[in-house]
Amino acid sequence: MTEEEFHNWVEAYVEIYSGKEEFDEFHPQYWAIEKFADLEADSPEICWAAILIIQRKNPDERVIANLASGPLEELIELHGDDFIQRIEKEARSSSQFRNLLNLLWETTNEEIWKRIVTARLDS
Repeated sequence: MTEEEFHNWVEAYVEIYSGKEEFDEFHPQYWAIEKFADLEADSPEICWAAILIIQRKNPDERVIANLASGPLEELIELHGDDFIQRIEKEARSSSQFRNLLNLLWETTNEEIWKRIVTARLDS
């Protein structure tokens, strides 16, 4: 993925969830949601980078809620052991990231979930 493709993906993801209207798979930016699904298993580093950039753009609550319940949740489910230290570090330095963690649903890995609950409280 080129830098331009990455940038376009991040912007499309923010755009699709920034609108107030409902959308379906025919929305012109829907590909951005599918891109996370395409990359989550084999390219978690790219997904992590996109999650951080989207979150740092300080988008509206709908974007953040969908970022938490979609890409971040899947990253943690599939690669939690590999990313938990980075998640904890980001939470210590960013109240915005802690807000993102507060919107997560409980993960299936109890140890990872305990660490996320603790990270939510870090300040």
